Amino acid sequence: MIITFTAEGRLEGDKVTISLKDFDYKIGLIGSDYPTPEEFCLASALSCLILTIYYIAKEKNVEIKSIEGYIEGKMDPKGFQGEDKIPPGLLEVNYDLVIESSDSRINEILEEAEKRCPMRDTLTRSVKVNIKWRIKS
Repeated sequence: MIITFTAEGRLEGDKVTISLKDFDYKIGLIGSDYPTPEEFCLASALSCLILTIYYIAKEKNVEIKSIEGYIEGKMDPKGFQGEDKIPPGLLEVNYDLVIESSDSRINEILEEAEKRCPMRDTLTRSVKVNIKWRIKS
């Protein structure tokens, strides 16, 4: 069974309001007061890995006392500004997680989580993307 995730968005001035379930999020460009799309991507990737660790640990009855994480993504803005030889998106993503657990199987859980994390997989694998444009006049 395939699961479909959705989001809706609309431009409001110089920001976009994205609706996810019953919540609205304001997203802006780099330098604005709002989080950027890249920051939302990183937040999704970090929370996905933390939740994947939690899920697998629960699945295997491994106690985890706490998980804290930090993530950063590096980007050269020249790519977004149109420079040909520089990709417009993130060039590198670095995670730093601290897991508190006294269970000897924790390393197995972390290895499996790295393999099973959906957002880590999405960031590291080529994904088919389709865009449908509809122009209204």
